[in-house]
Amino acid sequence: MAHTKDIAANFERTGYIVGKTLTVINDSAYTNAITMAAKNFYIKIVAQGKKTPYGIPYEPNIWGAGWNIQNFGYRQYFLHKAFPQIFLAAYMLDAMNFILGCHPGTNTASFASGVGSRSVTTAYGFNRADWSYIPGGIVSGTALIRPDFPELLTWPFLWQQTEYVLGGGTTDYLFLVLAANDELNKK
Repeated sequence: MAHTKDIAANFERTGYIVGKTLTVINDSAYTNAITMAAKNFYIKIVAQGKKTPYGIPYEPNIWGAGWNIQNFGYRQYFLHKAFPQIFLAAYMLDAMNFILGCHPGTNTASFASGVGSRSVTTAYGFNRADWSYIPGGIVSGTALIRPDFPELLTWPFLWQQTEYVLGGGTTDYLFLVLAANDELNKK
């Protein structure tokens, strides 16, 4: 396989997809190279996760990193399915818990409106002038205001913190709910 080296080198971006190819390609050199890339990526995730109190890699840029964390959890599900001996389901579940507000600090709000005991219910969407929310809508979450002040204000016009989106944010959240159910209710 001439491209095995390239595929392994891009594992961080594509590993959640590539894992499914191991049984289809059924080549020991390919499997070994991809498995080694998976192990190296896992080591990096563990190191990044140790830098935060959240149990997952979390490096906020400017606005909320909630959507990135949801996507991280989504990818972790597939990595866990393809490499259960390397990737634990805990990372996918920790991402879900983060979105639902289970994290340390002053902001323990659920980024899923109407889900959880303290969820974001004033959001930036087509309904922002109403000071209301869309049940199940997903916001990006806590913004990092420079120099280092994390905030999640109750104000419907702050798109950097409470913007609703369809697509990545919502679909990743819905997938994580189903993935958590699948993982926690194995028979």
